[in-house]
This record gives sequence, C-alpha cells and structure tokens, in this order.
Amino acid sequence: MKQIVLIFFIFLVLVSCGPYQKALKSDDPNVKVSMIDTLMKKEKYSKSIDLFEQIIPLYRGTDSAAPMAIKYAKALYGDRRYLSSAYQFERFVTSHPLDNNVEEAIFLGAKSYYHMSPVYSKDQSETNTALVKLQDYINAYPEGKYNEEANVLVAELREKLDRKAYEIAKQYHHRGGIYIKAAIAGFENFIIDHPGSNYLDDAHYYLFESQYIYAVNSFENLIPERLALAKKYYNNFARRFPNSEYKDDAQEIMAEIEKFESENLSN
Repeated sequence: MKQIVLIFFIFLVLVSCGPYQKALKSDDPNVKVSMIDTLMKKEKYSKSIDLFEQIIPLYRGTDSAAPMAIKYAKALYGDRRYLSSAYQFERFVTSHPLDNNVEEAIFLGAKSYYHMSPVYSKDQSETNTALVKLQDYINAYPEGKYNEEANVLVAELREKLDRKAYEIAKQYHHRGGIYIKAAIAGFENFIIDHPGSNYLDDAHYYLFESQYIYAVNSFENLIPERLALAKKYYNNFARRFPNSEYKDDAQEIMAEIEKFESENLSN
C-alpha cells in the first residue's frame, strides 16, 4: 500500500514539473508562446487557452497582437467554445481589418455560429444568425477560399428552417379540430416562404387535405365554397407533383369531393 502511495506521489511530482506546468508558471512569455505552438499542433486546445489568457494582454498594441489574436480564436474554436470563438473572430476583424487572415476570421466566426445552431425542433435564433453571418462572408468574398463550404452550410441551415416551419404546420394538421385553420395558414405561408424546399410536395398535399377536412366540417352552406378551394389546391398539387407519393391519397379525396358535388347538384 505504501508503495502505491509513493508511486502516486512521484507521478504527481512529475506531472507538476512537466513542460506544460513549467510554461504555465513561467514569467517568460516566450516560454508560454513556444508551449502554445506545441499544444496547438497536438490539438490540445484547452491547455493552450489557459496559456493564451495569461499572455494575450501582454501583446496588445504590438506587432504580435494580430497573430496572437487569430491563434487564440482558433484555439477556442478547436475546443468547441463556439460562442467565445465567434466573439474573438469578430473582434479580430474589427481590430485588424487589413490583416491577411481577415477572410478566414470572418468565415470561422460565421462557422462558429453554424455550430451553435440547434436541432430543428428547438428555437432557431442561432440558425438565423449563422445564416446572416455566412451570407455576409459569401457577399464579401464571392470567389473566396471558403465560398463552396459556406454555400453548403447555408443550404443545410435553410433546410433546417424549412423543416421547422413545415413540422409546425404539420402538427396543426395532425391535431385537427380547431387547429385545422392554423394548419392551412401554415402550409400556405410555407409554400410562399420556402419555394425551394424539399418539403414542398408534402406541404402541397397536406394543404389540400387540410382544406378538405376544414370544408367537410363546415356549416352546410359553406361546404361548396370551401371544397372549391380544396380542388384548387389539388390541381396545384397534381400539376407540380404528378409522381408524388401522396398521389393515390389525393385522388381518393378528390373522388369524395366529386361525389359530394354530384350528389348535391342532383338534388
């Protein structure tokens, strides 16, 4: 038992006297910078950040301020501290607008916000911010080094917003009853606001079905007018998505509408 305790004590002593600990305790900034470079190459970002925070103030106003600032921001990004990295990249751009690393800083700042974007079912404030920041980069550097990746990220974030809006309308549809009007409004707005969405097929079908449900549950004198609008939605759906997976279901509903109209016209 005593041997185990002794070995553990020796281990602690060796760790406390290691190069990183020496750099952390050193009064020489050059020692800290050298250790930062070593840690960054090994992607040990958390330890490098501890050292950065000791020396960043020492380099303000010097020729080393910009290189130190961009490395610090990258360390935060590498350690997934995205809120802090976004702030530091933006601060770098503001403080060093003519530096050669500005393009990269703008992109990585925007990408920091991208990483903060949550799953589609949660509040999408960060997603909207990320889209603005990425679009700012694309606008500033239309032929930029990171332009292709930025466009991929923008497409991914837009798809997330598409799904968020679509799922909200679909929830109203599935709840039915008093929520069916909200479903109709939701799908109408979705089709207008998300013209390139992958969910347009679904949205057009559920808009048609929602309008049909709304019509048949209306007062008798309102049914014909509301079914006529449902037919309009069907025609839009059938024209735009002739091979839709919802084709058979839509045709069944149309058959019910035509049956209703036939019975009422004959009376």
